[in-house]
Amino acid sequence: METISYKCINCNAPLQYNPKKLKFDCEFCRSEFTEEELKQHFGALDEMLDQSPEPQQPQLVQNDPDFGFGYDDFSEQAGMYVCQSCGAEVIAEKTTAATFCVFCHSPVMLSDRLAGDFKPDKVIPFMISEEDAKQKFYDMCARKRFLPRNFVSDAQLDMMKGVYYPYWMVDSLKEGGIDATAKKVRSWREGDYEITETKIFKVRRYGKIKFNGYPCSAIKDEDKNAMRYVNPYDDKDFKKFTMSYLSGFLAEKRDVERADVQAQVDSELKDYARTIYKNSAEGYDSVTVDNMSLRTLNEAWQYALMPVWMMTFNFEGTNYLYAMNGQTGKTYGELPCDKKKVALTGVLLFIVLAIIIGLGGYFLL
Repeated sequence: METISYKCINCNAPLQYNPKKLKFDCEFCRSEFTEEELKQHFGALDEMLDQSPEPQQPQLVQNDPDFGFGYDDFSEQAGMYVCQSCGAEVIAEKTTAATFCVFCHSPVMLSDRLAGDFKPDKVIPFMISEEDAKQKFYDMCARKRFLPRNFVSDAQLDMMKGVYYPYWMVDSLKEGGIDATAKKVRSWREGDYEITETKIFKVRRYGKIKFNGYPCSAIKDEDKNAMRYVNPYDDKDFKKFTMSYLSGFLAEKRDVERADVQAQVDSELKDYARTIYKNSAEGYDSVTVDNMSLRTLNEAWQYALMPVWMMTFNFEGTNYLYAMNGQTGKTYGELPCDKKKVALTGVLLFIVLAIIIGLGGYFLL
């Protein structure tokens, strides 16, 4: 199964995308290249993705205790590729679209998983470097007093990986409206009486609403729940997809199709539309929607990849997840708590309070 690696034009070493410079770096000869320069040299690689790949039988390994799974499990969950830099075998899960060779650490793109209908339309490249992402994680941990001792270590930070996650981006033009009951309430006093006047209105709000770039996760992976907390992304940094942006990062291929999430997107956009129509009824103390109609005039879906710095770790049998938006820096973090530190703090607080109460009683005598 075919793999692709972007090599330095000068020395043929692996290239990696550098978010700080917005260029592609060679760590060996220190050369730097722009996206345009890579397009001129490797343009044919992206053109290959426009063609649907011919069906291929994935290479499989026979039952072997060293792998921890058998032939059938492997064929269902993973495929085997060959690194173009060193010739080593690269094993990738079924949703992996870009990874690294574990032997030479060269970036590897799995072209058959990015071709044809699975070629992304656009991508937001990483805008935050690995160094900045690690520093932000360190700063967050520095404010947490009950983290386990030596939790933030170089080994821990090395577990942070840059991953492109797949999204469906939806542009949808809706037309509809609401019929609602609105109220205005006014109160005043006349002598010993408090008078309340309630006016009731029938309100109608109709019109067109255009949703641009509404995101919907295109992967079933359990990490997708964390993606909700690192959204949103800024549309201004979208680029036309080219595989070169994946060089040096991991990438996931979608395993959720449009038909799988169409009902979910329709429901969510309907809720947003209801809120927009309701909020347009201004000047009332309360508005209650009685009924709503909504239809789709036009809709377009695009397949996009979004950058996330991701780290998972296990502490005392519990898995934790830390994620950072690779464009904006918005974070979502689950961190372990050292129960011994919490208990010790509780004991110290109890002693301090006991001393304060004892001294207070002494002076009152």
